[in-house]
Amino acid sequence: MNNYFFFPLFVFLGIMFVGCVNDDSRPADMPKLVPCTVTILSEGQPLPHVEVDFHSADPDFKWQAGATTDANGVAKMVTYSRYFGAVEGEYAVTVTKLERETFDPEHPPKSVKVFTLTDPQYIDPQTTPLKINVSGKTVQSFDVGKTGNTVLRQESTQ
Repeated sequence: MNNYFFFPLFVFLGIMFVGCVNDDSRPADMPKLVPCTVTILSEGQPLPHVEVDFHSADPDFKWQAGATTDANGVAKMVTYSRYFGAVEGEYAVTVTKLERETFDPEHPPKSVKVFTLTDPQYIDPQTTPLKINVSGKTVQSFDVGKTGNTVLRQESTQ
């Protein structure tokens, strides 16, 4: 039989094998992670598609967690963008949702404005009033108040 018949079969089986391997290898020094879910609201309504990040006050802490909220404003925290959960401890919580000024691609401007939809205080771990104490399975909601378009910076399009 023609070898070309078997080649796609071997490729398919190889992809299936690799896709089914569960790479659960975690860094040896990674502390235990606990489930942590955060809901972000704006004036009581879910705030979808915002970045939520936990920041430890310890500058040597390397296990920061983060996630993006879903359509219901819910973020299931992930450590190292790969491991579900967060390390127990106290964190400052930042909430970021940025947008860029739209423009006609046929006539691009020299620069565009970048806006934050949340109050700028929520972007910086030093100024955010949002705090969380992760202890065991943790579920917490935060309301960031009214959203708007605050210009953060100008970016060059050139």
